[in-house]
Amino acid sequence: MFNPNFVDVMGKKTRYFEVGKGEPLVLIHGGHYGSYYSADCWGLNMNGLATNHRVIALDKLGMGYTDNPSQDRDYTMDATIEHVYQFLLVMGIERATLVGHSRGALPAAYLAIQHPDLVTSIVIVDTNTLAPGDSSIQSSFYTDMEKDTPPVPTRESVLLEPELNAYSRNHITPDFAEALYQIAILPKTVEAKRNMTRTESSIFYPQLSSRKSETFELIEGGRLNVPTLIVWGLNDPSAPFELGTSLFHIMASKNEQTQFHALNHAGHYSFRDQPDDFNRVVTTFLQA
Repeated sequence: MFNPNFVDVMGKKTRYFEVGKGEPLVLIHGGHYGSYYSADCWGLNMNGLATNHRVIALDKLGMGYTDNPSQDRDYTMDATIEHVYQFLLVMGIERATLVGHSRGALPAAYLAIQHPDLVTSIVIVDTNTLAPGDSSIQSSFYTDMEKDTPPVPTRESVLLEPELNAYSRNHITPDFAEALYQIAILPKTVEAKRNMTRTESSIFYPQLSSRKSETFELIEGGRLNVPTLIVWGLNDPSAPFELGTSLFHIMASKNEQTQFHALNHAGHYSFRDQPDDFNRVVTTFLQA
């Protein structure tokens, strides 16, 4: 993996990886507070994308090794979006492409709408959160999976989600598996998971639903004007392929700079299932 860096963002110690030189390409991972997603997800992609770009992958607020929110009321998508925005400013980034996977897609799209001077283009990857449909509750894929998850994480249990969500287990490299486990047993992760469980129905999901509705209204109103690439795994079990094509039709009807690319033999972690193809598609998009 890459050497970790840390920066203060609104008083929150924030971890990130960085490699390469050129126009900034910022990778925003998925998951929400207390889950085990982190910047480590992009370990198979960063070097390949760094040929012509300064590639930066951050741990979102309350995830990975980035500090948790200070108050229950900040366990929201809005807090995540603001944290990403402030991270860009702290890093001295003036213009960047944002790549958002899963729950990282909504921040990418929303910031592109609100700050087109800062966000030059976006890449949206396998997302339920930024797709047609109700995001006010957890999808059945995850609720069913959590029934089989033990209360105390083990090296085996942390692999349940990436295994079920992938086309092939091949993408679960030893370093990725170890990174998941080490994050899962952090006291801050245990705390974030506990706080998220307590507040998700009253705070997180209602606010997420509101922000998603506003974002779609803005998209349908023609406010998303930057070049947009949607990449979707044909075999995604938790964000079915049809969601991707539906999202493409909505975006493309208002923004002619929208492209769609399907990756075969790829699940929810399409960028890990097919890292070379993903890197090639994104690089070609950015060079256009």
